[in-house]
Amino acid sequence: MRRFIAAAVFLVASMVIAGAQQPQQKPADPAQKPPQPAGGRSAAPPAAPAKPIVPVAASTIAANPDPYLGEYISLTAAVGQGLTKSTFSVDQDRTKADKDILIIAPTLTGTVEPNAYVTVLGELVRFDPDDIKKKASNYSLDLPPDLVAKYKGKVAVLAKAVVVNSTGVDIAKVAPPPLTAEEEAYQKMMRQVGPANTALRGAIDKMDAAAVKDQAAILSKAFTQTEAFWKGKGKTDAVGFATEAKKDADAITTAAAAGKWDDVKASATPLGQQCGSCHGAYRERLDDGSFRIKAGSR
Repeated sequence: MRRFIAAAVFLVASMVIAGAQQPQQKPADPAQKPPQPAGGRSAAPPAAPAKPIVPVAASTIAANPDPYLGEYISLTAAVGQGLTKSTFSVDQDRTKADKDILIIAPTLTGTVEPNAYVTVLGELVRFDPDDIKKKASNYSLDLPPDLVAKYKGKVAVLAKAVVVNSTGVDIAKVAPPPLTAEEEAYQKMMRQVGPANTALRGAIDKMDAAAVKDQAAILSKAFTQTEAFWKGKGKTDAVGFATEAKKDADAITTAAAAGKWDDVKASATPLGQQCGSCHGAYRERLDDGSFRIKAGSR
């Protein structure tokens, strides 16, 4: 049972790190050929994949850390003591006071209890306050001077995830910011678009003109509201996406009323593409799995 829980904890935490390590990429357009450099030479190879996560014991890190420095590691150990709101120590041998490992978790939102087992995923580093500041630019280290002096130069983990083994909860997961009233209204409106688009495509397949008209009307209204939302943000490209999507929805209504189903289908494809373009530019997935408007676009 313990092995099953440990495996589940590692899997959940690994997914957190994998998401943090790899930037989101837009899907490739199958119709678009990769660019070819001058002279007919082959294009440069794709970027190397993110480093794998290396499971390692606290005792191994304490005894021989050098092979793991700079690596993303998975470390399961007992909590030694909570130090500050964002730092604590772990160890596997209470008889050796100098063998504890500092854990720095800039996004820590929960508390850790002494002796509780946790799985920490993050980068193994030599502790230096200046380096931590560079690696976690929006974080202010809250260790007091005496603890800075104690741990400086020793190995530490700059954590992306801290999973409490007994519960499987990641207490370093970044909580999404609360929605503004404007964002709530926009999100409510956006949640109508997906179901309406799905229903529209089903109605097109059945050549149900009445259902097509109903769903296209929902989409047209939503895109009108989307256009107004992004105008207020000064995002001309997003306004353009919404404007074109509304034109497609209105064209679908007109073509369906005339029984021109080829024209209906011809407008349905770019409508979905406009949605995808806007999502790619202005939507981001947060640590909790939800989607929000990208920071800086609000």
